[in-house]
Amino acid sequence: MKKLLGLSSAIMAVLLFSAASHAQDTEQKIPLYQATYSIGRDSLRIGTANFSLIQNKDGSYTYTSVSQAAGLAALFLSDVITETSHFKMMSGKLQSLQYTYEHTGNDKDKKENIRFDWDKDVAHSNEGGKQHALPIKAGTYDRLLAQLAVSVNLEAGQTVGEYRVLDHNEISIYHMQPHGNTDLKTPAGEYEVIGLARKDPKKNRVTTFWLAPKLDYLPVQMQQTEPGKATISLVLTEIKLDIQNSK
Repeated sequence: MKKLLGLSSAIMAVLLFSAASHAQDTEQKIPLYQATYSIGRDSLRIGTANFSLIQNKDGSYTYTSVSQAAGLAALFLSDVITETSHFKMMSGKLQSLQYTYEHTGNDKDKKENIRFDWDKDVAHSNEGGKQHALPIKAGTYDRLLAQLAVSVNLEAGQTVGEYRVLDHNEISIYHMQPHGNTDLKTPAGEYEVIGLARKDPKKNRVTTFWLAPKLDYLPVQMQQTEPGKATISLVLTEIKLDIQNSK
């Protein structure tokens, strides 16, 4: 369904967005959390998005996003979009290990799986039964992990700029630009936030998101605008920080 497909790109491509040692970096802080967002299409609420980040017993992490129709939209749509990024920390950087995408409930299910082989610097993907191998280099993220990388980099005091993202067998460069600081009131609370924006000149699309330092720079609001199309927005409704690690 087109509305939820727009939602998927708004969350991932919109938002977001190392090398050969196998040791885990335990010093860098990563915010383990669960968060729920309300999804809007112009003034209409069409769904919810649930994000969670847990740490596994082996020290790696699993980052998950589940988006589905809600409210009146749920009476007509049964779409569910699930994206998962399995990754680890390497020298203070997030490193993708495995990415999966599944879109169900619209009579034409879609699936994608990407395995990152950092020993050979190759990403192996399977999308709709079609297999591909693409050369990659350090600092390449899957499209879900790229969003988290922005928050982690800001929390570490690093400057955000360009992000290399593997999306549908193509490498894209996301250029993040400052979008001013402000205060935002959400159903989850009121926060001081910093704004970042990404412009896609090919589609004249602008994606803006607002990150709260109080929440380890996690997003409290996201918005995608494009001439002639509906505005897609996500607004934080609930968040739990420092959740228990996976057992």
